[in-house]
Amino acid sequence: MSADRTPLSEQNPPSADPSRPLQGWRVVVTRSEDRADGLADQLRTLGAEPIVYPTIMFAPPEDWGLVDAALQRLLAGAYDWLVLTSVTAVQAVQERLAMLTGPAPAAAIPRLRIATVGPATAAACTEALGLSPALVPEKFVAEALAEALTAPDRAPHQGLQGQRILLANADLARPKLEEMLRAGGALVERVVVYRTVPARGGVDLPALLAQGQVDVITFTSGSTVRYFVDRIGPAALSAAHQVLIACIGPITAEAAQAVGLTPTIVARSFTEAGLLEALVEYVHTLER
Repeated sequence: MSADRTPLSEQNPPSADPSRPLQGWRVVVTRSEDRADGLADQLRTLGAEPIVYPTIMFAPPEDWGLVDAALQRLLAGAYDWLVLTSVTAVQAVQERLAMLTGPAPAAAIPRLRIATVGPATAAACTEALGLSPALVPEKFVAEALAEALTAPDRAPHQGLQGQRILLANADLARPKLEEMLRAGGALVERVVVYRTVPARGGVDLPALLAQGQVDVITFTSGSTVRYFVDRIGPAALSAAHQVLIACIGPITAEAAQAVGLTPTIVARSFTEAGLLEALVEYVHTLER
């Protein structure tokens, strides 16, 4: 905390309303604009003032032809598993499948198992594709999904040896999942179904940081961290070191640490709900 700023514990006294524990807290939301509303609404419900500053947005892949060819093979029964790691990936696959099959792709998809990272992606899969995932790991990171899929006692296939997997994800996705699946004996084909690119718009965050008008900056992925640094500039980044950093999980926290933003709050459950729970828990520690 900078020397001329009031400590957060004094600046934001305990809320008189237990249902609004974040009363008076100003919390930056860095995720894409089309995904910011849910987190912003939950922050308002908890009494916080959300500050929307999108750092990323999503764009189509450079070549839809590669995606469409892979989805044609999927419809022909060429894969045993479809692995989806984000809501955006689910939406991209659904949109392209709808172009190939019509508005109800589930009816055209042959017997196929789907694995997803996290409950939000699983819910999106059920809603958009009409198919319930066969596997959602307990921890919502790529490593946990790979470990669950490659477990040697996993019925009915005794692991992934020889299993054909279509991995649909982003251009900036970490390679760890693909590497672990291949190491487990799977035959993996990866296709980029969307690109993560820099965002524009939102509030004048550098000015708010300079005025001491920000309490917390939240990050929900490594890409939000990296593009935050690129967008905000060195002067404002220096000011960002003076506020709390909250991350949705350890992978995002590592990305923040790598650029010099030390996380104070790291969610134990790697979801928006887990991030908010961790933030509320931190606020309660200031009340003791």
